[in-house]
Amino acid sequence: MYEQSPDRDQINRPIDELHYEPVNPRFRSVQIVSAVIAYSLLAVLALLLLLVDTYWWCIAAEIVITVSFIINLKILRKAYKFKGYALREHDITYRGGVIFPKITTVPFSKIQQVSIKQNPVSKYFGLSAIDIVNGAQGLSSLAIQGLTKEKADAIKNVITQRLNNNHD
Repeated sequence: MYEQSPDRDQINRPIDELHYEPVNPRFRSVQIVSAVIAYSLLAVLALLLLLVDTYWWCIAAEIVITVSFIINLKILRKAYKFKGYALREHDITYRGGVIFPKITTVPFSKIQQVSIKQNPVSKYFGLSAIDIVNGAQGLSSLAIQGLTKEKADAIKNVITQRLNNNHD
């Protein structure tokens, strides 16, 4: 189960020095399967070019799609290693992105809604995402993907408890 209190050493650390919990290793498979599905659909659409134009456009489109797919797989591998989250006493921080790294911290006092979601691919691999809606930034949200259902439930419970404690 998930620890109810964050590591005391984490509380006063700067954001860039936090110890981030990694997402579940099965999340790599979710990303790869999702990419395969998306690029397969693009490849099929490119084949439809044969119906309207010469086969050279179709070959060019297929080459671009294949090269893009290979580059995407390489980026996904690195992106997985960079993803992580840190739960501290007063906030939650999520780190993601390889080409454009992004670290987002949401104070518990600004959270309006916490929900757990799944898409068909992540459900197949037994993973969930926790969606945190932050009302302070125009209803923007933070999604932490690649969590087991148990871990997502535990994080949701910790956040909900902290929200309830802030309102008491």
